[in-house]
Amino acid sequence: MSAYELISAIDPETIDILLSKGILRPMTRRDISIYEFYMKERKTNGCMQSRTNTAEKFFTSEETVKRIIQRMK
Repeated sequence: MSAYELISAIDPETIDILLSKGILRPMTRRDISIYEFYMKERKTNGCMQSRTNTAEKFFTSEETVKRIIQRMK
């Protein structure tokens, strides 16, 4: 089971509690949004282009997007 599958299976209210208690990183929601956008892009584009499009959309570097993708897999 991937990290994305595990996190997406958790109830949103539970995620709020885990975030408030400091169990999950504060950037977890952003990482989920980035990963979901990247996966949508992958359906129509190649890996590199999808990473570039995602980085541009979220105003972050491609290296950050790459690390998020690796973390979620």
